[in-house]
Amino acid sequence: MSGRMAHFRKVHTNSSSLTYLVPPRTTLSGIVAAILGLERDSYYEQLGPRNSWLTVSLRTPVRTVMQTINNLFVKSPSDLSGSNGHTQVPTELVIPQTGEGVLTYRIYFSHRDSAVMSELVERIAEHKPVYPVALGTASMLASLHWVELVTAERLQLIPAGTDIDVVTPCLLDDVAGWASGFDDNMGEPVEAVKDLMPYSFGPHRTHGWSREFILERSGNPMPLRLRSPAWRLHFTDGHSEVIAFAEDGESLR
Repeated sequence: MSGRMAHFRKVHTNSSSLTYLVPPRTTLSGIVAAILGLERDSYYEQLGPRNSWLTVSLRTPVRTVMQTINNLFVKSPSDLSGSNGHTQVPTELVIPQTGEGVLTYRIYFSHRDSAVMSELVERIAEHKPVYPVALGTASMLASLHWVELVTAERLQLIPAGTDIDVVTPCLLDDVAGWASGFDDNMGEPVEAVKDLMPYSFGPHRTHGWSREFILERSGNPMPLRLRSPAWRLHFTDGHSEVIAFAEDGESLR
């Protein structure tokens, strides 16, 4: 999934709209729902943590910039004509670190219902989402790019306590520490940040559950030791990568 810029609005911001660096789980479930054509407020249980596994990796080094966005001032449906004027809102945007190219995220998804998986695979592979997909706001449209359906035979469970290089955000409570030898590592620098991110909605889009994550903003793997299992995905082109779900990872297969 890629686009020119993104804005995943932090839930605690008001006059200035700050952004998460990666889409939270609630946003990821909305993206999947848009591809499948599920109506607003209808999918929170179906795509929630009890029935699906969702995470994301950042494939582009990023930075953020502040821009003032000129929005319509809307208090009622009649104001959509612009009759009530505009309001300027300082908005933080996620863009590629170099300011050039595209911003790219890779989404990892699995569901208990094989029919859901089959339809999602078909729609992405054929570039036929029911609704347009955006990187946060509707004006920041995204392109979908099919990667692969990783079968159970190419999923390797990594036990808790193993040193790994993980490409996805990890629950801060699951992090036991840096991997052995990290201090002596002379490879790519690790720019780890932590953030409190929405995780699930309550019924009828009521306030749900937020959880604290650690993630890497340069798109590099994080050398960690986790208190929970992780997964190594083996792709058909020969490469592999390690991901961690915030959901119960052991029941993925």
